[in-house]
Amino acid sequence: MDYSAKIGRLEEILKSMERTAMPLEQTLALYEEGQKLVAECRRFLAEAEGKIKKLEDDGTLSDFDRQEEDKNGL
Repeated sequence: MDYSAKIGRLEEILKSMERTAMPLEQTLALYEEGQKLVAECRRFLAEAEGKIKKLEDDGTLSDFDRQEEDKNGL
């Protein structure tokens, strides 16, 4: 399941839990599924953040340096 599908499933879980009166066991199962999806999405985002590159003036790519960008007010 890709990131977008995971987010979509999380939205489905949330809507289901908000709208439907369901047995505690079903609620807990959905909550557990949601927590697993959140963890997977966080891992994906952390990996993506590590891969972010910026285009240098000379056209080469270098690792994104968040601290440098923060210093420059970006």
